[in-house]
Amino acid sequence: MRMKHFSFFFFFLFVAMTSCQKDQAPAYKHNDNTVRVRLPADIKTLNPYLYRTGYENTVHSLIFQALMDFEPESLKMAPQLVKSPATIEEITEGENAGGQRFTFEILDEAVWDDGKPVTGQDFEFTLKALFNPKAPTQRWLAYLDYLTGIEVDPANPKRFSVLTNSKYFLAEAAISTLVVLPKHIYDPEGVLDNFSFSDLASGNPDVSNDERLQQYADRFGSPEFARETVSGSGPYSLVEWVDGQRVVLAKKPNWWGDALADKFVLLQAYPDTIIFLPMPDQTAAATALRNQDLDVSLEVDSRLFVELRDDPAMQEVYNFFNPPRFVFYYIPLNTKNPKLADKRVRRALAHLLNMQEVIDVLYDGFGEPLVGPFLPDKPYYHKDLPPIQQDFEKAKALLAEAGWTDTDGNGIVDKEIDGQRVDLKLEFLYTPGSNFQENLSALVQENAKKVGIEIERVPVESNVMGERLRNRDYEMAGRGAGASPVNDDPKQLFHTDSDNPGGTNYARFGTPETDSLIEAIRTAPTDKARLPLYLKLQEIIYDEQPIIFLFAPQDKIVVHKRFDAVITRQRPGVSLRHLKLNTGS
Repeated sequence: MRMKHFSFFFFFLFVAMTSCQKDQAPAYKHNDNTVRVRLPADIKTLNPYLYRTGYENTVHSLIFQALMDFEPESLKMAPQLVKSPATIEEITEGENAGGQRFTFEILDEAVWDDGKPVTGQDFEFTLKALFNPKAPTQRWLAYLDYLTGIEVDPANPKRFSVLTNSKYFLAEAAISTLVVLPKHIYDPEGVLDNFSFSDLASGNPDVSNDERLQQYADRFGSPEFARETVSGSGPYSLVEWVDGQRVVLAKKPNWWGDALADKFVLLQAYPDTIIFLPMPDQTAAATALRNQDLDVSLEVDSRLFVELRDDPAMQEVYNFFNPPRFVFYYIPLNTKNPKLADKRVRRALAHLLNMQEVIDVLYDGFGEPLVGPFLPDKPYYHKDLPPIQQDFEKAKALLAEAGWTDTDGNGIVDKEIDGQRVDLKLEFLYTPGSNFQENLSALVQENAKKVGIEIERVPVESNVMGERLRNRDYEMAGRGAGASPVNDDPKQLFHTDSDNPGGTNYARFGTPETDSLIEAIRTAPTDKARLPLYLKLQEIIYDEQPIIFLFAPQDKIVVHKRFDAVITRQRPGVSLRHLKLNTGS
């Protein structure tokens, strides 16, 4: 009998152990508080004002801080370096009458890496660096050209006011979200102390031609501040950077923000280490995921995302998210190129694509078609404009109206430009490694043949793509543009002031009418007053087609289950600083 009892005991013990093993989480390759993040492209700079890709912004936003930023879930602006939102006062007298005064106070605890306090002088220096007319920072001025002065409280250097000479509807957001740089590190010799911000902001020619500004601009744009000296007030510091392989950030010991993390969401930072791994190739990224060599993979190819999401083995160790993004995809057209100067040619190109088919076939349904430069859930999105339909006959007719016909029978339409017969051949720049861009460019090429246009597909890395667009050295390209939780300011994309080597009006589009509409949008007193201006601008852009609008994508993000994730519409789609190690792992 005793042996029988032992037999039953071991039987039940075996069953219980087997049952527990079945209920246990799968074995994880890593259990440390280190986040390994796949980036779709390599990065070139960690200067927060000279970055050219969103991937660089993803990295440097963990090192530097702004006065305020958007909370990842609520998308409401909240303090990061300051005690509270700005106090805003109307200016009724003096040279800034009609403008506003924005007063901030930086947190007492906020310090730089070396323990020196973050002050209003640091913010003043940051503005001077941006407004240096010799620096390649002009794209930022589209949001700041109304600033006239800054006053730091002599009794409290953490308290300062920013002055404007007019009202701008995004002024509070634009000023508050500026990244603050440490003056004593980025200008140790005090070069910019020789210039007042008001002189730099006004464009005083006596000041603008000072050779010291060019010397400082050269230094500001040099590798020194791109990677050699990268120092901010944020929770992480740069500890290693191997080109094309990894960028390693480590949480600062005794970081000042930890003591305030319960009060301020944007001061929370949980991972000990964040390692960024550039992997342009999607297949390599998928292999790394299957091997659990990645904790986070950003911007996963749509088809690969579905394949991984539906794999039971992957479901065991990863969570899959596809939130909407503050981004839209488009094809910019260089309207100053003689072959693309006629809007009928641009509209003909727009008729080459069936946009719903592009979304369903090339992007696995993760998107919503667009007719303009604003996201469909924005209240001023022009819902009455009909999507441009795929229509090859219409495209041929538009080309013929514009004088493009096949006169030599080679299958390509041609036209005389400046006394020479020119075939309608266009280069389409795309980013290799992006299956969507590769397939999109191939589809455009295939459909263009049907109307007599020859498309040459040219693969260029993302950094080279940005450089060619900035230099206007392109004809067509695959591109994405970011948006934000606040109302859109179209100045960067469509105002003629932004058509310069540092600006982002890549299409080089703009007329006195559209410039006037954009200026009116920026200064209208209410959302109601802005609405008809937004609608009219969209109607003109729709008619002119300086860019072909594709769709607003959903993100595709993979996060290891050992981390609790905060998913957001903000780039990069998951708040990396808020990844909290799941102790159950």
